[in-house]
Amino acid sequence: MSADIARTSPLPPSPLGDAVPPLRLLADGLDAGEQSSLQAILDVLARKLSRQWVAVEGSDADLYLHTRGSRRNGIRSSLTALLVRDDDAQPTADALWMPVPLRVMAVLDLLQGAHDRLGLATEEVAPTSEPSAAHDDKGLAFSLARILVGAVEHSLSVRILGFGTLYVCPARASYLADFEASRMQQALEAKRFVLTAISPGSIELSETDKQAHPLEELMWAIGLMTPRERARHGNHRVRLRQWPDFANLPHDPRHLQACAALSTTPMDLPEIVATTGLSELQVDRFLHACELCGLVESVPDATPAPVRQPVAGTSFGGLFDRLWRRLIK
Repeated sequence: MSADIARTSPLPPSPLGDAVPPLRLLADGLDAGEQSSLQAILDVLARKLSRQWVAVEGSDADLYLHTRGSRRNGIRSSLTALLVRDDDAQPTADALWMPVPLRVMAVLDLLQGAHDRLGLATEEVAPTSEPSAAHDDKGLAFSLARILVGAVEHSLSVRILGFGTLYVCPARASYLADFEASRMQQALEAKRFVLTAISPGSIELSETDKQAHPLEELMWAIGLMTPRERARHGNHRVRLRQWPDFANLPHDPRHLQACAALSTTPMDLPEIVATTGLSELQVDRFLHACELCGLVESVPDATPAPVRQPVAGTSFGGLFDRLWRRLIK
C-alpha cells in the first residue's frame, strides 16, 4: 500500500485552507479488520485529495457505503455506494461501488468519483496556444520525461486517476492506453497517478486488447510539454540526425524550418530562435521532443588546438641551430 502511494503525486491544498471541513464517509457491512483497513487508507489519502475524508458513525454522511443486505434505513447521505465482494454480482456501469477487500487505488477512485458527483471538482484550465514559461514539474509528463530520457529495460504501468491506465513499453517501442487518444494530453498533465515498473512480458500487457501505438508519438508529446534539463544539456549546438515523422506527429510549420536548418548546420537555442521566429520556450520544448525521440545529437564546440612554438635554446630548436652553424663555417 505504501509503495503505491509513494509514487502518487499529491494535490495542492484546498484554496480555502484548513477551515474547510472534511467530507464524511459512513460504511456498513465491513468487519472490524476491514474497518481498520479503511481508516488506515483514509489516513494515507488525507494529503492526496483536495478534500479530506473521514470515517464516521451514526446516520449522517456525505457518502454512505454498504454491502448487499446491510443497508440501514434512516441514513441521511448525499451519495450512496455499494461495497462489492468477490462472489457478488457486478453493479451497473453508472453505479458508485468499490470492491472488497479494500485497496488503496480503489478507495482513491471511489472518493474522487464521489467528489466529482458532489460538484466539488476543481475546474480545469483550458490550455493556451503558447505554453507558459512557468511550469509545474509534478505532472505525469515530467515524471515520464525523467524516467525515459535514457535506456529503460522495464515497462511502465501508469494508473491515471480519472482517465485509466497507460502502458509504456520501451522494449517494444510502443505504448497502450485504455482511454481515448484524444484525452492523452490531458492525461499527461495529470498530477494524480500511480507509476509502477512491470516486466515487458507482464500479463497486464499480454491480456490487453488495446491497440499499440509507436512510442515515438508519446515521447514527442511529452517533449513538447516539458523543458530540457538545463544542467544536463546546457546550451550546446545540436544537429539533426533524422527528420521527425511529421505525417504522424503534431507540429508547428516552423518545426519544419528548424529541421531544415539543423540538417545542414549545427545550432544552439538562440540561433534556432533567430532562424525560425519561435520563442525560446517553443524551441526548448521542440528540442526536448527531438531528444526524447533520438532525432538530434549534440555537437561539441570545435576549438582549434594552439600551435606550439619552438622555444629558443630547447632541445630540437637549439640542436638544429648548432648543426647549421657548423655546416656553414
